[in-house]
Amino acid sequence: MQAAAAEGLEEKQLEIAFGVISMFNYFTRVADATGIEFDYPTPLPAFKPDLRRTAPPRPARPETVDHNPHRRQPGDERLRRAWTNWRTYQFEGDGPLSQSERRLLAAVAAGEAADWACAETLGSTSAGEHALLADFARKLSREPWSMESGDLEKLRTAGYSELAILRAISLVAHQNADSRLAIGLSCVGPADDDD
Repeated sequence: MQAAAAEGLEEKQLEIAFGVISMFNYFTRVADATGIEFDYPTPLPAFKPDLRRTAPPRPARPETVDHNPHRRQPGDERLRRAWTNWRTYQFEGDGPLSQSERRLLAAVAAGEAADWACAETLGSTSAGEHALLADFARKLSREPWSMESGDLEKLRTAGYSELAILRAISLVAHQNADSRLAIGLSCVGPADDDD
């Protein structure tokens, strides 16, 4: 944050940057999980990820987790409203996944992003009967570049519909983005009492 400030970036600019970075985090996970490939010409060199690499170890969960119920929200009204609407869509309403399945997917993704307070708020990451979903969320969060069609086929074989699989991908990708936005915003400063 000191380096960004030294470059002249103001708080609002940093918030927007965190939002853009978080959105790309979402898009790449959706692309990796669904097998979307670039189908248009670009002057940029082709990106060829090393599919054999493994993710670096995640930070260990601290002994105590700050459960401040006021996660810092973006100061930019448009970004805050869009993010709130997106999260509401992911967690509310009827759909092909139960509330417990949604919360498990998000909790695992938040834990993989070292967003401990959010992971604990969402509930247990012990998978129980939903171990397949937890494994899917863990892989898509931790090593999205290694996703294969077989990962989706396992969910299909377990009885998940195409719509449920797409919703699982979207929810895991969303939580990864949301956790990164929250962690970035926490570096800017504490949450306002009004949030």
